[in-house]
Amino acid sequence: MAYTLLALAVAAVALGPRGQRPINAAMLGCGAFAAAFFGLRGFGHPWLAGSIAVVAGMLAAVFGAIADAWGTAALLASLFAAAAGATFAALKWTWPPVAALAGSIGLYIGITRKRKLELVLPPLFAAVFAAFGASIGWAPHRRGALLYPLNDIRWVLALTVALALPFTAVSILRERAKKSRLAARTPEMDDEDLKKQIAARQGDYERAVQEAEAARLAEAEREAQALQEAQAALDAQNVRDPQNDPDRGN
Repeated sequence: MAYTLLALAVAAVALGPRGQRPINAAMLGCGAFAAAFFGLRGFGHPWLAGSIAVVAGMLAAVFGAIADAWGTAALLASLFAAAAGATFAALKWTWPPVAALAGSIGLYIGITRKRKLELVLPPLFAAVFAAFGASIGWAPHRRGALLYPLNDIRWVLALTVALALPFTAVSILRERAKKSRLAARTPEMDDEDLKKQIAARQGDYERAVQEAEAARLAEAEREAQALQEAQAALDAQNVRDPQNDPDRGN
C-alpha cells in the first residue's frame, strides 16, 4: 500500500497536468469500491457487496483514466458531495439535498476550471499520497521505524504541507517554461510557414504574372490594330473625297 501511494505521487509530479489521470483513476476507483462495499453490506448474498464493489471500482477507475475533463469533474463532485454530506450528517441534519448541491457545484468547477485544476490538483494529491505512504510504510510502532513521528497526524499534515508547496511550485514553473518556449517558437514557426506557403504557391504567382503580361500584350496589339484600321479608313475616305483636301483646292 505504501509503495502504491508513493508511485502515484511520483506519477502525479512527473507527468505534470497529465498526472491528473492516474489520480482520477485511483480516487474514483477507491471511492466507488468503498461506496458499493459499505453501502450494500447486509443486502442479499454475502458475496453481493464485494462483487459489485469490485466491478464498480474497476469501471470507475477506467472512467477516471480515460475521461479527462469529466474524470476531474467527477472527482471534484465526489469530494464536494462527501464533505458536505458528512458534515450535515454529523450535525444530524438532512444531508442528501446538500450533498447533491455540493456535488453539482464540484461538477461545474471541474468542467469550467479544468486547466487551472490540472496545475494545482496533481501536486496537492501527490503531497497527500507521499505523506500517507511514508506514514504507512516507515512509521509503524515497531523497532527500527525510520519515520516514527509520522504516527502523529500533526506530523503527517505538516509533511503534506511541506511537500505540497515545492510540488506546486514545480508545476507552475514548468507550465510557465512551456508557455515561454511556445511563445519563442511562434514567430519562427510563423516565418517558416509563410516561407513554405510562398514556395508552394510560387508557380501560381509566376503563372499569374505571365498571364497578366500576355493579356497586356494582347491588349496593346488590339489597340495598335484598331489604330491602323482607323488610319486606313481615314486614308480611304480622303481618296474618295478629294475636294475636302485644302491643298488640292489651292
